[in-house]
Amino acid sequence: MTTRGNPPDYPKNPAYGHGTFRRRIRLAGHDGRVEGAVEDTNHGFCVTVHHDGKVVTAISPEAKRTPYDTCPEAGRNLQALVGSRIDSSARDLNLTAGPGSNCTHWLDLAVLAVRHAARGPVTWQWDVTVTDERDDADSIVSVYRNGEPVYQWKARSFFITEPAELVGKPLYMGFGKWASSHFSDEAALEAAFIMQKGYFVAQARRFDIEQVAGEPAIASAGSMGGVCYTYSPGAIERGARLANSTRDFSEDDTQLLQFR
Repeated sequence: MTTRGNPPDYPKNPAYGHGTFRRRIRLAGHDGRVEGAVEDTNHGFCVTVHHDGKVVTAISPEAKRTPYDTCPEAGRNLQALVGSRIDSSARDLNLTAGPGSNCTHWLDLAVLAVRHAARGPVTWQWDVTVTDERDDADSIVSVYRNGEPVYQWKARSFFITEPAELVGKPLYMGFGKWASSHFSDEAALEAAFIMQKGYFVAQARRFDIEQVAGEPAIASAGSMGGVCYTYSPGAIERGARLANSTRDFSEDDTQLLQFR
């Protein structure tokens, strides 16, 4: 998994190379609120965004499954979005909340939910699948909206290898810059970011995280320090990895958003 420094030396997942990462996001719009949920191999979060048709009036977060025992504390920092306009850009919402003081995945969900409020009482479901990268096969990265394919790319080591017009484009540092200029349509750009975030998290499948349950968060300070709430001062000194925090949805996507 690519990080800002050297990646942690975690035990390798013996099943990697034979499976598929899956992430599902559901945004259910109702009059005056949006109920959002996300689940993947390493995370499970919900958030309800209340609004008056113009601005966010309240946020109710719920942590379902987290890698560290300190992650649920980050929910309180989502309150920074209260008062934001529901037609705000994703960039402005992220800047308002402050990514370093939040859980990245919870904040992503909350931002999607705020923006979904402007669509009215409709439900959208996003699905991201990422096949394991092998020596003889690149990852196939796909994103679907309400069951319909939006994009399918191939990637290796955080760079796109297909389609031809995107070969060499990064899926980590520098992604936002090129994607923002390449996708002029807001919905197309949103799909691309959802896809890229899924690809990033999918790299965790390479490791057997269960073997390092109990490890303190500060052990990853060199590569992860400051990137999110759990790895920030005040939390990184206290956080510890939780046991039984991962799931493998390779063969059964019906379990997604069941939070079991």
